[in-house]
Amino acid sequence: MEFQSATRGFQQLGLLILVSLLWIACSKPKSVQDLYPNMVIDEKIAAKQFTVLAKGSEPMIDDLEDGDLNGLMADGRNWSWMQFDDTTDGIQYLTIDQEQTAPGKGNSVLYVKGGNWKNTGAGLSAHLVGKASPKSMGVYDASQYAGLHFWVKAVGLSQLKLAMDTTDTASKDEGGICLENCPGKFESVVSVGESWQQIKIPFTQFLLTKGKHSIPLDPKNLKAIHFHLETTGDYEVWLDEVSFLTRKTQD
Repeated sequence: MEFQSATRGFQQLGLLILVSLLWIACSKPKSVQDLYPNMVIDEKIAAKQFTVLAKGSEPMIDDLEDGDLNGLMADGRNWSWMQFDDTTDGIQYLTIDQEQTAPGKGNSVLYVKGGNWKNTGAGLSAHLVGKASPKSMGVYDASQYAGLHFWVKAVGLSQLKLAMDTTDTASKDEGGICLENCPGKFESVVSVGESWQQIKIPFTQFLLTKGKHSIPLDPKNLKAIHFHLETTGDYEVWLDEVSFLTRKTQD
């Protein structure tokens, strides 16, 4: 009797553990709205979103060799480099520069210089279908690609924060569908220095985090790529060969 009682006890304990594991698996957030259940969505704007599907054959986002601040019109993308800042009294200057040491095929690179910000600093954005019509409703499906690739060097910065916006994380003013309690962005941080570095970041390394939970980026509904230059000091940053990673080049 004691043996049978102990056996039933172990069986019940095993069942309890199994149920607990299933509950944990089911309760783990799998989407932006799971992670931020209190976010308020504009259903009318959500219904107007349209998708530009990348074929995956033209990964180069901007090699800068055309000498302007318009991104390459390739694989459905239609955009220009834009700047953002923390709205304090800093300054930032953006242009195309010529660098003899540029790692790309030519010498043209994206050059940004700034400083004197008081809060979070400034940065650059690439709204991938930002010049499409109607521009605010465009969503870029980059699922044929594996991640983001670029070359960078910097003075005055030790790290660079990369962020991806999706239709769920972007506010209505940014072309997204969120009205209130909006989440942050899918982010990944890389170290930078005064020599050129090649950066490769798989989409799976862009995470949206809340508390102990994180979810990876779904590249099917991209709005924008952001380069955050987070410092209150002076800085200079050079970017070249900004591209998507293909399946063959992600390693």
